[in-house]
Amino acid sequence: MTTGNREDYLIAILRLTEGGGVAKTTELAQFMGVSPASVSEMLKILAKDGLVEYAKYRGVKLTGAGLTEARLTRKRHHVVERFFTDVLEMDHQEAHEEASRIEHSISDESAVKMCNMLGNPPDCDCQVCVDPCKAVSGTGVAITMLLSDMNEGDAGRISHLKNDDGAVLKKLLSMGFVPGKSISLDAKAANGETTTVVTLGNSSVVIDPMLASSVYVDLGSA
Repeated sequence: MTTGNREDYLIAILRLTEGGGVAKTTELAQFMGVSPASVSEMLKILAKDGLVEYAKYRGVKLTGAGLTEARLTRKRHHVVERFFTDVLEMDHQEAHEEASRIEHSISDESAVKMCNMLGNPPDCDCQVCVDPCKAVSGTGVAITMLLSDMNEGDAGRISHLKNDDGAVLKKLLSMGFVPGKSISLDAKAANGETTTVVTLGNSSVVIDPMLASSVYVDLGSA
């Protein structure tokens, strides 16, 4: 049994039981387009692994561990899909199909990094995130500020990028503005000046105010 196949079953059960109750074997077979016999065999394996509670003729539901794994997989799918549509400007259907393949192979840690690049788009599966952002965890220890609002001498680490224009996000990423990288503001645009100078990692970078208004920084976390 491949990991992808197992996760496909878990997500299918999640979708069928999210409102409560159990999923019937025939219902799951129809939903996935496979035979009831194939479903029964897979459910026995998942039950042995502690991911589902399954009783023949009575149906199946996810255990706590199964629910977590299903939600992590669905979250990875959502993040990858949005990265394709927002950053790579892919058609939604194409992005969905690509994300369905990649969701099984991308690590949770990589998905978190992509989520940070996208500005931490929240959804109902954020509660199982392996590295919850401040919006989910409620910690909010660091002060997050737009780079364009920072003062000279302020320093921290890039929290995330946020802009509705995918071209802007791609430009920032190509310039090295990657979430997690240390940054400090050296010279701020003022009095007609059109550029801001920052130290990004070990490099000095010039950025215009429009682009700087799409970069969020956790101050004091450098």
